[in-house]
Formats: sequence, C-alpha cells, structure tokens
Amino acid sequence: MAEIEKSNSFIAMEHQILKFWEDNNCYEKRKEKNQGKERFRFIDGPITANNPMGIHHAWGRTLKDTFIRYKAMNGYDCRCQNGFDSQGLWVEVGVEKDLGFESKKDIEDYGIDKFTRKCVDRVKQYSGVITEQSKRLGQWMQWDNSYYTNTDKNITSIWHFLKTCDDNGWIQREYKPMPWCPRCGTSLSEHEMTGSYKTVTHNSVFFKLPVEGLDSKIIVWTTTPWTLSSNVALAVNPEIDYVEVKVKSDEQTLILAKNAIKYLGDDKLEVLRMFKGDELVGRKFETCFPELEAQQGFEHKIVAWEDVDAEEGTGVVHIAPGCGAEDNELGKRLGLPEIMPVDDMGIFLKGFGFFSGKNSKTIADEVFEELKKRNKLYLVKPHEHSYPVCWRCKEELIYRLVPSWFITTEELKPRLIKNALSVKWEPESNGKRMIDWLNNMGNWNISRKRYYGMPLPFYVCEDCGNVHVVGSIDELRELAVDPAKVDALPELHRPWIDEVEIKCPKCGKATKRITDVGDVWLDAGIVPFSTTGYFDDKEEWRKNFPAEWVVEMREQVRLWFYSLLFMSTVLEDRAPYERVLCHSSVIQENGQKFSKTGYMIRFDEAAEIIGADTVRYLYAGAPVANDVRFGFNLGDEARRKLLSFWNIYTFFETYAKIDKPNFEGYTPDKNAMTITDKWLVIRTNDFIKKATAQMEDYKAYNVIKEFEVFVDDISNWYIRTNRRRFWKTGDESDKMIAYWTLYNALTACVKVMAPITPFMTESIWQNLIRRVMPSVELSVHLSDWPTVLEGFEDDGIIEQTAFAREIIATAMRLRNEHQIKVRQPLSKLYVCCNEAKSAQIKIYEKNILDELNIKALEYISDKSMLEDSYLTVNFRVAGAVLKGDVNKMKQALEAADAAEMAMYTEKAKAGEAVLVKGFEEAYDGSIFNIMSKTKEGIVSAECQGDTIIALDVVLTDELIKEGTLRDIIRQCQLIRKEAGYEVEQRVVMAVSSDSDFIVSCLTENKDYMKEELLADDIIIGGAIEADLTKTVSAADSDVTLAVKKA
Repeated sequence: MAEIEKSNSFIAMEHQILKFWEDNNCYEKRKEKNQGKERFRFIDGPITANNPMGIHHAWGRTLKDTFIRYKAMNGYDCRCQNGFDSQGLWVEVGVEKDLGFESKKDIEDYGIDKFTRKCVDRVKQYSGVITEQSKRLGQWMQWDNSYYTNTDKNITSIWHFLKTCDDNGWIQREYKPMPWCPRCGTSLSEHEMTGSYKTVTHNSVFFKLPVEGLDSKIIVWTTTPWTLSSNVALAVNPEIDYVEVKVKSDEQTLILAKNAIKYLGDDKLEVLRMFKGDELVGRKFETCFPELEAQQGFEHKIVAWEDVDAEEGTGVVHIAPGCGAEDNELGKRLGLPEIMPVDDMGIFLKGFGFFSGKNSKTIADEVFEELKKRNKLYLVKPHEHSYPVCWRCKEELIYRLVPSWFITTEELKPRLIKNALSVKWEPESNGKRMIDWLNNMGNWNISRKRYYGMPLPFYVCEDCGNVHVVGSIDELRELAVDPAKVDALPELHRPWIDEVEIKCPKCGKATKRITDVGDVWLDAGIVPFSTTGYFDDKEEWRKNFPAEWVVEMREQVRLWFYSLLFMSTVLEDRAPYERVLCHSSVIQENGQKFSKTGYMIRFDEAAEIIGADTVRYLYAGAPVANDVRFGFNLGDEARRKLLSFWNIYTFFETYAKIDKPNFEGYTPDKNAMTITDKWLVIRTNDFIKKATAQMEDYKAYNVIKEFEVFVDDISNWYIRTNRRRFWKTGDESDKMIAYWTLYNALTACVKVMAPITPFMTESIWQNLIRRVMPSVELSVHLSDWPTVLEGFEDDGIIEQTAFAREIIATAMRLRNEHQIKVRQPLSKLYVCCNEAKSAQIKIYEKNILDELNIKALEYISDKSMLEDSYLTVNFRVAGAVLKGDVNKMKQALEAADAAEMAMYTEKAKAGEAVLVKGFEEAYDGSIFNIMSKTKEGIVSAECQGDTIIALDVVLTDELIKEGTLRDIIRQCQLIRKEAGYEVEQRVVMAVSSDSDFIVSCLTENKDYMKEELLADDIIIGGAIEADLTKTVSAADSDVTLAVKKA
C-alpha cells in the first residue's frame, strides 16, 4: 500500500504526490488500462515555446486536464499529445532581445543560419520549462511525445494544404498596402489585427493647399503626417456642403466642409459662400511637397468619394494609395498612382527629398516645419484615437504597399460558414463571433518577410513568370536542379531551403523559392492532419478526427479556431472539431490586465505560494463567459473552500485511525441505518448524477457549485448530527454504518473532484481510501468514475431533510438574535404547522432537538397558542360612548394585570359587556380592539412561509446550571486540543473556581464529565502537575482548568 507522508503544507503534499505518480508510473498505467477502448478525440492547441508559462495559461490547461482525466475515468482511450508552437515571430523577437538586435539587418549580419539555430535552442529551452510547469500543474500528457510546429512533418503538411489551395486557383500574389511592423519588418494578416488596437494620442495636422483656378486654399486633415510624402489626390464628397471662408491668417480664402468651420475658431472672419462638393471635383491642386522626385509625372486632382464625411476632420481627405488600404481601393478604382515611400524598417527611400533616410515614426515635427516654411501649415492639434500596434512587439504599425501572397476566400466562404454552423460553441456568442468574422473576412495574407518560419513553397520563374507550388518533399526532390541538395537539407528552414532550386515545370529554367515564410497560424492550423496520421495512416487519423472537444481562450476564435476551420474545410470540407469551449481572459484581482512585458505571475510561482490544486479549483469554478480575476488573496479564498472538504477527511481519519474500519466485503444493513445515513447515501447519489451531467456538458464550474453544496451538506448536517457515533463506545455495528456512510460520500467526492484537484484527492485516496478498502486501485486516477448506489431511492427524504435543516437554521437565528448560546439548553421548541409537515418533522425530531439543544418539541396548530390577547381602546367608537373618559379607559387597560386582562379579553371575545376596573358601568365590546402579542418568554419566526417556529427562552436554574456545565466541558475539550493530545488520549483534569454555583455544577455531574472528556479522574477544587493550565470564564466567574495525560 502506498504511503504518502503527512504534511501540514499542501505545497509539500503536492510535491510528494508528483513523486508518487512518477515512481509508480501512474500515467503509463492509465494509458495501458484504457488502450484500445473507445477514443476520446482531443487536440491540444499549441502553447508558444518562447517564455515560461504565465498564470493565465493555467486556465485552459486546467480545463484540458480536467476533462481528459474525466474521460479516462470513464474508460476512454484519451489522446494526450501536448503541442508547442515552435516558430514564427514570437520566437524570433525573443531571440532578437536575447542578442540585443534592433532590426532585421542585425539578423542578416549575424547570419540567418546561426539565428535559426538560436531560435531552435530557445524553443528547446522553453518547451522544457513549460513541460515542467505543466507537470507541476498536475497535467498528465504524453510529455515525451509532444508535437512541435517547426518539424519537417508539420511544414510539409502545410505544403500539401497550399498545393491543394493552388490546385483550386486560390493562391494569388497582390500588391496592396498591408499593416506593417517596421520593428519586425513584416506584414500582419487580417486576423492578427484582431485586438491589436490601442488608444493613443498623435499630433494631427491641418494643412492648406492651393487650388488651381481659385484664389483659395483647401484645408486638409490627417493623423499620419509621414504619408504626405506620397499624396496623389484629395477626395471630397460631392453631396455635402462646403464653404469658402475669409480668415485673418491668410490673404486667400479657405475651403472646408461646412460642419468643420469649428476648427477655424477665432481665425474666421466671414463665410463668403456655401456650395456642394461636386464643384471641387476635377480641379487641380498643388500637393504638399511638389518638388519631390516621387511626386513628378502626374497631375494632382480633387476626386469624388462618397465615403468622405465631415464628422471628423475637414471633409477633405488626403489620398495616398501606397500608404492605406481604403486609399488603395479608391486609387485602383480611379487609376491613381501608387507611391510606396518607405522600406521594410519604415525608413524613407531615395527620391523623397528631406524625408529620405529618415524614420517615418519620428518625422512628424519636421513635416510640420516644412509645411510651415511653404505657408501650408494651418494647425497642429493632439488627437486621441484607436491605432493598430504589432501584437508581438507592441510597436505602432504603418500601412505599406508590398507584394504579398494570399489565399482568396470568396469561394470558400459559404463552405466555411456551413462548417462553422455545425459546431457547438460555448458560450454560443463565440459561434456568432466566428460567423461574423467569416462573413466579413478578406483574403488570408499568408506571407511574412522574416526568417524562422515555415518556408512558403512558392517558386516563381523569372523567365516565364510561372508560379509553382511544391506540395511535398518528394515533389521538391523530383523537381530539384540538384536532388542531392534536398537530401542534404538539415531541416526545411532558411537559409538551407533557400539553396534548393527547381526546374520550372513550364520552361525548365532554374527557379528559386521566394524568401517569404508563412503566417504562424498555418503552423497551428494544420495539426489535426500533421499529428494524427493523415498522411501515413488514414485509419488511425479517422479515429482522431474530428476532435470531439477543443478549448482555448476566446481570442482564438479568429486565430487558431479559424485556421483549423479553414485548413480542414480545404482538405476535408468539414469542421475539425465538434465542440469548442472558449474561456475568457485572466486579469489581476484589481481588475487590471496581466502583461507579458509588465506585471505577470508565473504559474510555478503561484503554485509554490497557494498550491496547484488551488489554482485549478479557482479556474475550474470560473464561468468561461466572464473574465476571471486571479491574485493570491482570491487564491486564499479558493483554498479555504478546499479546506472545508479536507476537514471532512480529517474528521474521518481522526477516528478511523483509532477504530481501523475495513470495508472489504462489507455491506451495511439498510434496516439498521438511521434516517441521516439513508439521506446521505441518497444525497451522494444525487451529487454523482448532477456532477456527471455537468462533466458530460463540459461545465466544470457547475460541478464546483454542486461540490460546495454537497460538502456543506456533509459537514454541516451529517457530521454535525452524527459526530457522537464516531467516538462513543458501545454499539459498534452502528458506528460501522456511520463510518461506511461517510466513506461512501467521501469516496464519491474524491472521485468526482479527482479531475479538478488531482493532488488533494490523491492524498486522501492514499491515506484513507486505500486503508479502509485495500483492494481499490493504486491511484484515484486509475479508478473509475463513481456510479450511484442501487437500492436507495429518494422517497421524499431530501425534501424532509431540507425542511428539518431550515427549522434548525430558523431556530438558530432566533438564538443569535437574542444572544443565547447554543450550549445553553432551552426547555421547549414550538412548531406551528399542518399535519403533513408535522409528520415530516417527526422523522427528524431527535436530530432537531439535539442540534438546537432543546429539551422538548411541541406541535401546535394555531399560532394564537403562542400569544396573549389584550384590549386597547377603539377610539373611533369609544369617543361617542365614553366622552371625556376615553383616556381614563386607556390608562385603566394599560394598568390591568395579566389576570384582569385575561378576564376582559375573554368577555370581549364572547360578545359580552366588559366591566373594567375603575368604571361602574360595563361597556359593549365594540369600544375595544382585541389585540394579540407573543407570550412573555417566547420568541418566534416564520419558516417556509406557513410554518411558525418558536422558542421558550425562559431560563430556569436547572437550565442555567446545565448550560454552564456544557460551557465548561467545551473549554475542557479545547484545552485537550491545545495540549496537543490525540483524540483517544485519556487524561486527568483539575477544575477549580471560587463560584459555589460552578463547583456545585461540577460536583453533581462529575461522572458525566469524565465520560465526555475521556478522563480517568476529574479533581474539583484540587491541583495536578499539568501539561497545560489556563483560566477561562463561565457564568460570569473565572474557572481554572488543568490537564495531563492519564
């Protein structure tokens, strides 16, 4: 039998469990147990092997491990292949930082081959770190079989996909402005732009340009002054109103949209005229910097554009088709020139005058100065707006006209939407997000001008222009000018792949591969095919495809989930997953975001502070639709909830250590079970059913809710009402039933929670479950999911128990409101209810009285039995009868004693005249109000609406004496515990007090105290050589307690 060393530290316990799993090959045993059975089809979204795992990664990995463990407990052969995203810009940027590089030129000077090796080394380093962190989380995967997206297998799988796209005519090359990161020196795809905007403040510029044929200048506005180098046109809306305005600052009038006059401020003198924008269309203007070489050879004209408005800016748009996507679309429609002013690092090219050689990011102030020199500057104004940044390095982006490779999506769109609609999305809103994305997506930009990535297998012949897409390593070898170079490739990465030329299939000339690498989401999107046998074992692949369930963060809808869907639709025309769970973000407990470059908690740091189980419990209990806050204070709260469960185990183990129950071959006598025993078995069945339904629906957060309620039921009902059965000697068969009933519930909890909190449940399994049932499996994670115990059906017991507990809760609340401790006995509990409810209560009557420490329970059918009646003056009627004696009657009633008032009310209720003391005449009952109030010494409250609970709170001397005794016994039990004694330790105690009342209590009940305290002797008023002595208060007197081992 495995022994796990006890420790007060859950952290130490988790490390012991990790060693136990490793020493006993528990993962391998689980794999062997389920091998060949029905497959649980699962694909792990690859984590980027570029940095240690942050605390936010643990949410998704917890959910993955939770449901794989659940499926394994149900006998499924689970696919447990972890994935590492192993190439692309994330890795490149990390290596650049390590080497202190600032630009792509640094990489090329260093050597692409050495840079690639550094990238590979970084992937190895951090995949190792993440593997160890994931093990610390308790995640069971086949760690020696993780897939990596940088392998030749993954790369050639993508080649096959691209070849298929090309065969369908979907691969095309376009020149268009793309979001471009000058720092990384590459473009971004449309889906990479999702969530890449941040609010920034830039200096916007209002500038004025002369219009040919008019003695006027037109006011234009832009937030990107660097693009003025490439202006080719101005656009106005023919349908909106423009004005010509005389101003103080210029001899010529200014033209702008009517709605933009506000920008002129005090400079405005007079609005000379208003006209439609179509009057300006076709007129020539002088551009900002007409002397630039790039501005020569074409006319600058004002053009019409229906998208121009005057809500922001001046109603006049500067058009630079080489620097913006919308400008480019307009330019293509109108045949405007396209000027691309900067290189891939954002540095201006030759032919741009004072711009040349300068950085587009820092040139704004110089542009303003040059405009001012030319009398073209009107106003510089800070402008706050949403602006795109690189999702990798966080640098601000520009738009740059570049040749890029795309997969066209128009033909695929209907198929993608159809396949997305076949998927069950949770939350449902993420399915709508996917459909919205698919409806509005553009072509997929798949090319990046970088180094360490999947090399695009595109070979463009310089002679005939033919584009050939290579679909496999065999095809590459077959077409290679020198096949030996293919065989000599160390790997399919740059720079080695760049050395392989092919013979153009069309003209036979030697052709080089383009130097671009692919979008990283190609790498991850192909994994359902590259990792599951699609290319070499279709039968095995079909066992794994499509995935039954995948889970990742919500942002992956337009990233990984999109690329998976896209590539699967191309290759198999079906969705690669049946069900998708999208969890939200992890934020700091103060509501702020975590940041890779700012404040971040590493997972292993959190695990060594609050424990991996605590992290898992917090994440498993979080509804996936909402962001979850993480911090060590919140972690402490989660750990406290787990401690409630741990305390049940501790209670059982404390007494089981003494009695050593063994349940091998044991079946409890159902007829000998108490009502609470039967309730707990039925309640355990109910918990198993509910937990199973929620796990089948992949809703771990609802399992946590059920678990917390069940733990409270066990702790605050079953154990509270049955505690004495575990430590009292006498009826051993009854004690065995109590042990078994709690064991059954505890085992169900352990098994249900094993997928969520694998460490704590394993510890309980080893230290308790295997001791009382030696034949169970080596590990809880090798056991089967719990099933309900047959023969225990709910015949109303759940409802009856709930009602009894509500009665107890109501009575406890009355005690608290009137500051009566539960250790103080009371004489009577009254319950006013109907016969059906009284029959329910009678089943639990003893438990109710024991819990409330009340001597007797009385059922009543009328709450008036708890009330005294009394009379008051009915002033509306009495005034006419009593005249000036109304107040005298009021005072007489208030002065009546209880007996007198009882006589008055009896006559009034009987309809007889009432003679009140102090009056000579008896008066008709109509001049009185018959009122009622709760009897003296009775307190009451409603329970379940139609039931009244009442306590007799009058304390007799005997009740006070018993309450004092209970209080002292409680203090004696505490000093035993404080002395560090085991629960079974027999003791000798000395109790002394100057209070004769307390000494009398103790003397009269000495034998009872000895039994309760496991004391061989209790010395009243004497002294002993004690292990521990302390003075406490009871009945407003000091009591000195002393204890030693017997």
